[in-house]
This record gives sequence, structure tokens and C-alpha cells, in this order.
Amino acid sequence: MKAALLDTVGGPERFVLGEVPDLPVGATDISVKVVAVAVNPVDLETRSGFIDLTFPAVLGWDVAGVVTAVGDGVTLFRSGDRVIGMIAQPVHRYGTYAGQVVADQSLFASAPVSIALENAAAIPLAGLTARQALAELAVPEDARVLVTGGAGAVGRIAVQLLRHQGHTVGAVVRDRDVEELRALGAAWVSKLDRIDSRSWDAVFDTAGLADSVDAVRDGGRFLSIDDNEQPASQRGIMPLESYVDENGKALAELASAIDAGFLDVPVARSYGLADVGRAHTDFMAGGIRGKVLVIP
Repeated sequence: MKAALLDTVGGPERFVLGEVPDLPVGATDISVKVVAVAVNPVDLETRSGFIDLTFPAVLGWDVAGVVTAVGDGVTLFRSGDRVIGMIAQPVHRYGTYAGQVVADQSLFASAPVSIALENAAAIPLAGLTARQALAELAVPEDARVLVTGGAGAVGRIAVQLLRHQGHTVGAVVRDRDVEELRALGAAWVSKLDRIDSRSWDAVFDTAGLADSVDAVRDGGRFLSIDDNEQPASQRGIMPLESYVDENGKALAELASAIDAGFLDVPVARSYGLADVGRAHTDFMAGGIRGKVLVIP
């Protein structure tokens, strides 16, 4: 099958279009013809040597596509089904920057029906990261929750999920993103240096802003998804870190949220499989609002 191959650690120019062997379909696996994948920050980190790889490597975590084959023990899907999935690339031989993906059925969910299948590739990693982190943050009812990086993929989803749960949401963003976050339901939107200290029940830090712990009230909650150094425990606050897990059932809930109309994950740009290097270059430059997709 065709794939965007990384031949060694390095910059975006290390991607080449090539072929890898078709993967065998195990008893509980499904084979998915890839319609689209998304580029994520973890892909950039992996390409740069953050994770040990076997070369040539196929990066990518997100996938949307159509089931083409199923193992004998598969009960959740059949050929022709439209699905989304998140494949934790470091623990699998190949990621999703390819024409075909094979993985256990438990990693997939039926794709939402209200958006184009290729756009559904924007959901899995960012959506699961936000959903699982908020579950771990476990804020009480009617809480005041501040989200740093509110205009990023994970932050934007978190704002929408929190609003749907009935919380009062604040967002730390750049000036140009203020109106968009207000439209999503954030009651308070500003830069970090304008935050009143100790005024929020919890902070969900998606942007690596450890100083945002100052915004948490005594005894409140702080959780980050960033790998930077975390704030020390203080004032009854025990900072937490969250890491995303593969979970098809949780993906199904996110797909339902898309179809119900209270969750939106915008797409900004699309590239061909041969242009993965350019997709990485543009993603690294920053300033893109919405997910970056690769279409095989």
C-alpha cells in the first residue's frame, strides 16, 4: 500500500512517498481504506526524534475511512461501514499516513453522519484528548473552568464540551481569537496576564502555561496535557497531567456530539499524501485555525 514514509529523524523534507506491505487482518481487526488523516503536534515531535522509531516509519494517529475487510471475530463493523479511529502510532508498527489502516475493532467508532467523512478525521486525537482530560479533571457541577489555548484543537473542543455540561467557561487566547471563543459560549475570553488570580474552580491547560495555576482558587483543580514542567503542588491544588488513550466507545460519544450539533471541529487545510512534508511545514509555521488533513 502507498504511504508517506519517514526515512530518518529530521525535518519535513525526510518524508517520501513509497510502498509498505499490506498488513494482515487479525481475528478482531478491521482493515480501513483511508479517506483522510489529520496532522497533530505529536507527529511533529515524533518526526523530530521525540520517540524511537523503526525506519522507514509511517506516522499519524487520526483516521477516517471505509471498512474493507474484517477478522473472523469482529462483531462491531462490517465491510462498507464508515468509521473513525485513533491509532497510538508509537505502539503500532505503522501509523495512519497511508492508504490502508489495520487495527483492532475496539479502536474505532462509526463516523458521524452530519459531516463529510474526510472532515471526520479531525475528531479522534483532539476529541479524545479533551474528553479524557476533562473526565480526569472531574470538576463539580456548575463549575467555573478556565481553558488555556482555547482556540487550539483540544482547547476548542474542551470549551464546547464544558459548555454543554453546564459549566461557566473561560478561555485564554490571542486577541484575534476572542470573538470566535465567545461565539462558542465562553463567558470570559482574554490573555493570561489579564486573569484574576484564584478566581476559577479549575484550569485545563492545553497550552503549557504553568503559571495559569495562579488562576485556580485554593483547593481547586489544575490539569495539563503539555509535556513542559508542571507547577508545584500549592494551596491545596495537586496538579495533574493527562495522556490520551485509544478508546472506540469514547469516540462514538464524540461522533454523537457532532451529530447532535453541540460539537464542531473545523478543518482548515487539506494536502495530498505526497505533500505530507508541506503539511508539516505549514503546521509548524503556526497560525492555522482548524485541523490540517492529509487525503491519500
